[in-house]
This record gives sequence, C-alpha cells and structure tokens, in this order.
Amino acid sequence: MILSMLFQIVVSWLVACCILRIFSSALSASGSQFYQEPALLTILLSSIDINLPLKTKLKAGALLHHSFGLFFAAIYYLLWYFEFTEISWKTSLIIGLVNGLVSIISWTFLLEVIPSVYINNFKGYYLQLAFVHNLFIIILFSLDQLMV
Repeated sequence: MILSMLFQIVVSWLVACCILRIFSSALSASGSQFYQEPALLTILLSSIDINLPLKTKLKAGALLHHSFGLFFAAIYYLLWYFEFTEISWKTSLIIGLVNGLVSIISWTFLLEVIPSVYINNFKGYYLQLAFVHNLFIIILFSLDQLMV
C-alpha cells in the first residue's frame, strides 16, 4: 500500500509539474507578464544576498519550487486517503481553493518582505496563481482516478 501510494504521488507530481511548466511558460511567452515561480524564487534568493553563482541560484529556485509541489502532492494524497471517505471533484476543488489561497498569502508575504522583486500585474499574477494551483489539484485528482 505504501509503495503504491508513493508511486502514485511521484508520478502524479511529475506529470502535474510538466503540465504546469508548459502552462506558466505559455503565460510568460508574451514577455509582458512573468509568471514563473522558480525564477521568482531565484530572484528572491538573489536579494537575500546568498553568495552563490547565478546558475546555482536558478537550480535552487527550481528545486525549492518542485520540492514544495512534491510536499503538497503528498499532503493531498494523504488527505484524500485518510481524511475523506471518497475522493470527489468537490473535495478536490475545495482543497485546490485552499491551496490557491495559501500560495497567494505566501507570495504576498514574500514579495512584501523582499521588495526588490517587482510584479507589474498583481491581480493577474494572483489570479493565475489560484488557477494554476487548482489545475495542479485537478491533474493530481485525474491521475489518481486513472491509476486506481
């Protein structure tokens, strides 16, 4: 049971990360908006004055972002399997909304604490953030249903 759940978590997380990477790259492709959290984390790491090369900071930002994704994917699976008797779209969307709110609060805090990062469209950024995190949950839920 544990290995099966671990396999589901890792596969779902990898697929969701790939899909979300394509989505955020497409949003940022126009050049007028920048919606890539790993790069924003790299900028945040740079503003903290950590003495590392830029390439290392880029890798650390991506690793940090994907680690959070894996952590949240594991939490969702644990919630689905041990807290709720039935996994449903409704439950998944509620969890996605909570996740979106947590991410908005987290990024608001980070952008206030470290003012060197500038996002010119806060409303658009936070709307896409909520949407992307709901999409993450929907992908995880859909893959869970396919793997069962």
